[in-house]
Amino acid sequence: MTARALVLSALATGPSTLHHPLRARDTELMAGALRGLGTYASTTNDQRWLIRPRPLVGPAHVDVGLAGTVMRFLPPVAGLADGPVTFDGDPRARARPLGPLVSALRAVGVDIEGDALPLTVRGTGRVPGGEVTLDASASSQFVSGLLLAGAAFERGIVVRHVGPPVPSARRRSATAPRWPATSGRRRRPVTRTRRCSPPAPRLRLPRCGAPGGFR
Repeated sequence: MTARALVLSALATGPSTLHHPLRARDTELMAGALRGLGTYASTTNDQRWLIRPRPLVGPAHVDVGLAGTVMRFLPPVAGLADGPVTFDGDPRARARPLGPLVSALRAVGVDIEGDALPLTVRGTGRVPGGEVTLDASASSQFVSGLLLAGAAFERGIVVRHVGPPVPSARRRSATAPRWPATSGRRRRPVTRTRRCSPPAPRLRLPRCGAPGGFR
């Protein structure tokens, strides 16, 4: 939850405060990566992190460590940056699945060199967006990453999952779920299509609670 709140805060139109965030290597890598892209992120207070969105710019390098959230949530964000953003991490991270997300990003207009870590996202400051189909059965984070950034894409994003149920849904249903999202907000699962439309106004996340025990 903390990683997702960090991404939404970086894409918001105003300042955000995350209360009781989870401090871990993954979330510190996420905050550091967003900082490297230009976002103001103060994480010195364990009980309250302050995020101030600023223009996303490259060149920048993102160390994903072994964090699936960083390696799958930030390439869509990097497409919104003005300049190249390189990604790499721990040796084991290079073996983690990433290809379906890369293909999906290319389909909505993001220029990416590489199909797995290490890779480079050549951001242009904008992502056209649109509809994309992918197999997210290897990781539901493919869909989460697209939806988190999709509200900032010019035409939003519609994500259609094909294949076995996504991992997060396997224990709930025999069919893949749907979380239609507007301005980054999720709703009750319904079908296979996931939609994120451009918000009006864009994302606003003035206050967010992220319980430290949530993983």
